[in-house]
Amino acid sequence: MGLGGRPKFLSFVLGKLWRAAQRGAVPVAVALGVGLLLAGEGRLAADTPTTPARMVQYTHPVYHNGVRVLWHGAWRGTQGKVARLIPQPAPAKPAAAPSPATQPPNLKEFSILADPGDVRASRMAKDFAAIMSANGAAGRAIVGSTSPNGLGKIAKTDLADFAIVSLDSLLFSAKGDPEWMKRDPFVSRLAPEALEVIAPREIKSIGDLQGRAVSFGDLDSATSISGRMLFSRLGVTPNQTNEPLPEALDALAAGKRDAVVVLGAEGSRALDEFGDDGRFHVVSIPWSATLGAVYAPARVTTSDRPNLVRATEAVETVAEPMALVALDAPPESQRADALGRLARVFFDNYDNFLSDDHDSHWRDVNLAADASWPFGPWPRLAAAQGWLDAKKTSADSSLDAFRASAKSVADSAGGPGAADSDRLYDSLTRWRGLMQ
Repeated sequence: MGLGGRPKFLSFVLGKLWRAAQRGAVPVAVALGVGLLLAGEGRLAADTPTTPARMVQYTHPVYHNGVRVLWHGAWRGTQGKVARLIPQPAPAKPAAAPSPATQPPNLKEFSILADPGDVRASRMAKDFAAIMSANGAAGRAIVGSTSPNGLGKIAKTDLADFAIVSLDSLLFSAKGDPEWMKRDPFVSRLAPEALEVIAPREIKSIGDLQGRAVSFGDLDSATSISGRMLFSRLGVTPNQTNEPLPEALDALAAGKRDAVVVLGAEGSRALDEFGDDGRFHVVSIPWSATLGAVYAPARVTTSDRPNLVRATEAVETVAEPMALVALDAPPESQRADALGRLARVFFDNYDNFLSDDHDSHWRDVNLAADASWPFGPWPRLAAAQGWLDAKKTSADSSLDAFRASAKSVADSAGGPGAADSDRLYDSLTRWRGLMQ
């Protein structure tokens, strides 16, 4: 070591460079620059020196021959070109964490299931996925069987989080597994879907189909379950066949089938294009009190089925109650909590479902409607019920008026007429306005 604690080799090198600079062999600036680099291991490394002009400080320790180098030329790393020095701004202060009110929710990506044979349910599932995704809850609509067997498979594979299902499928499932209701709570009742039986005009009533060949759609479908349970309640035992709707209609036109059952077929191209020869019609299912435990009364008019219903007719039938359910979400489970956050997004943004570019049946939904079974209540997803409880206002009197109107219409013979429908719509609109 030399005087002042400097290594002897450093003193030697500095002396050589200084003498060379005095002779003019080396520019003074170079001598000073190299000297500064080599001196970095000593006093300069401990201080906070000012970076020399046209030099850039290393951001990490760099050593050459055991000596730490603090700076490098501004051209380093620019492939021979001189780099333009850019003033470095002061480090930015860390952004403040968002307040709890603005913290985005932790939403899982979801899938919603609809039966491929149910055209309306498939449309509504697409609406659900699109509107939820537009409001920060990414998801997609998928098609698959919503029969009890199909829903059981879905629950095992975790392919879907929500499903649009028919009440008959749920009843069928609950009979075989009483815990089904708890595992698959409903989020919202949806508008009922008409069950229609299409047959030749020679078939005057449902009773005429006793022992006849009737197609109930795909075997493992909601239409198949709902159709079989309807005929069972009516006391009629047909010869059941199963095939997709287009094939079933072809067989009906060829005389190989005596009737075809359809569910949620509004907008079905195959059905809209069928029966323009006038040989077929929608078979009437007269309303009776025994059907009221499950179904709602419905009518099919020529505006619904111009090829199958004459202008002077209004055919009575029944409508299958539908629901949006959360799959495999038992109370107080982590999955129930995750799907509950999504359900709140659905409720918060429900007005977006009411625009003209979405299925019109969203407008027929009463979010506050309960789901009742012939043998007990069907539990609602806790987060959905919590949202409704928080929205309760002084609108109870208006709601009572709406319920009274609905009961009056339901008790009337033949189901609601045009005036009844207008009265119910006005009452529901007033109630919804108070709930906003």
